[in-house]
Amino acid sequence: MGYVLRFLRRGRAAQFALSLGNKAIHRHPVGLSTSVLTQSTSHIAERTHTAEYTSAIQAEVKPFHINLFRTELGLTSSLHRLDELWKEQRNNHIERSSEGVKAREAMAMTATARWMYNAARTRTESRGMHKREDYLQTDSTQHHRLVTGGLDQIWVKTQHREKEGILL
Repeated sequence: MGYVLRFLRRGRAAQFALSLGNKAIHRHPVGLSTSVLTQSTSHIAERTHTAEYTSAIQAEVKPFHINLFRTELGLTSSLHRLDELWKEQRNNHIERSSEGVKAREAMAMTATARWMYNAARTRTESRGMHKREDYLQTDSTQHHRLVTGGLDQIWVKTQHREKEGILL
């Protein structure tokens, strides 16, 4: 069944592409990002920046002393560095090439890390795999999901849920 659905979806996309005819070359797709899409080819310096961004993001999310053993100070310090990375990345021109894809991946990594750490700062307790060194206990008033989003301004809100039961 899954194969059939994938085939049908591909069919619709192919039909749409064919329906464009000669108009296809005159299309100018617009991204939802604030980054400008360009046709230029990548210079070595731009490739280096993407690699530097990726390394800088990994330096914030890989170390156990930041990501696993969380504290307000550690999360705040890391978020400050990630916010600065975002400010640098958001205005870069992104080319339509494999290097451009890598640059967009680095931006997605930055956004995800910022969402993750903003949500972690909001949850002032230890629950499940979320461990706060400065809040060691579980807080029964925080039995809710945290939903996060935004790009330039990150937001976090609670989403209350019904008590979950176990199906037997």
